[in-house]
Amino acid sequence: RDRYGFRCESQHVSLEDYKAWQKRYEEHLVRRHYKWDTLLNETSQANAVRRNGSDIEFPARSAKLQRYIRKGIPPEYRGQAWFHYANGHACLRAHPGLYHRLAEQACRLCSDGNNDLIERDLHRTFPDNIHFKPDGYTRTGQTANATAFQEEPPMIASLRRVLQAFALYRPQVGYCQSLNFIAALFLLFMPEERAFWMVVITTTDYLPHVHDANLEGANVDQAVLMLAVRECLPSIWSRLGQGFETPSSPHPTTPHEIIGKLPPITLVTAAWFMSAFIGILPIETTLRVWDCLFYEGSKVLFRIALTILKQGERSILAVSDPIEIFQVVQTLPRQMIDAGALMEACFKRRNGVGHLSQKEVDARRQKVAAIRG
Repeated sequence: RDRYGFRCESQHVSLEDYKAWQKRYEEHLVRRHYKWDTLLNETSQANAVRRNGSDIEFPARSAKLQRYIRKGIPPEYRGQAWFHYANGHACLRAHPGLYHRLAEQACRLCSDGNNDLIERDLHRTFPDNIHFKPDGYTRTGQTANATAFQEEPPMIASLRRVLQAFALYRPQVGYCQSLNFIAALFLLFMPEERAFWMVVITTTDYLPHVHDANLEGANVDQAVLMLAVRECLPSIWSRLGQGFETPSSPHPTTPHEIIGKLPPITLVTAAWFMSAFIGILPIETTLRVWDCLFYEGSKVLFRIALTILKQGERSILAVSDPIEIFQVVQTLPRQMIDAGALMEACFKRRNGVGHLSQKEVDARRQKVAAIRG
């Protein structure tokens, strides 16, 4: 298992490849931890705050801090850093005790549509993670050899409360698949109440309307992404945009056509955004993306998506059958265990792709939403 409780190997990453990467990455973590400790020590009273077991006193935003975050937040500081830079403390101050009241209210409610969906997905969440499914645990609470019983894993109980409270707090969303994974990943790094507010913040500020019942926010983001692919990666667009060109109209489609009818490949890439890359990229790579996401904004998701496609350009251009293209695009990110290489490719100044600013992303989202009506 890795430091987070996940299995090291997967269908797309062998144990041998994982161990080779891990050896190099552990050296990287030691260096980054030293750098972060030095940075935090420069922040007033940082050491005293940490010794007292309270919140770390993080530095103000700066170009130096952005560089540090792009190189990865140490796992020990990650949850607090996400919460701090996503303005989670403001939510806590504005709504003291609200989460606990919602969780208690959810416990008293009879089963409804949302609760039924939540219960169905609880035990499908990170089934390979020891915190959500301890070795030998089965859904009924019975051990694999049927000779003893275990209590429900505490993480499952916490996840249930967070998702039920969110469904009450945001009824226009209720419960949507993929929120279970987002909430679960937060729970690995922070207490329940903070995980709840991070789900609220994520669905409000970083993935607006993406998990609404009509999924319109997801469609808007996919239109923005496809237009960016067409603009920044025209050769890849020639493959991903297949199905739009006809003998009478062989040229690339117009933005309005793309916005009105999304390419079939968005059935794949929409999952990237809805889960914020959980289950798409290897876990450490996903966490590195989240480090930047909660500091820099949702532009990071678009930049990472473009970088994944750019990194896989040769493989994408090597096939022409739509089904094969689907398979290539689905497989590409799952093999990207080298988190540092992906982040470096994403943010490099020369020969990079999609240098989208947050302002541009917000403007394009607004424009696409207006066109879609």
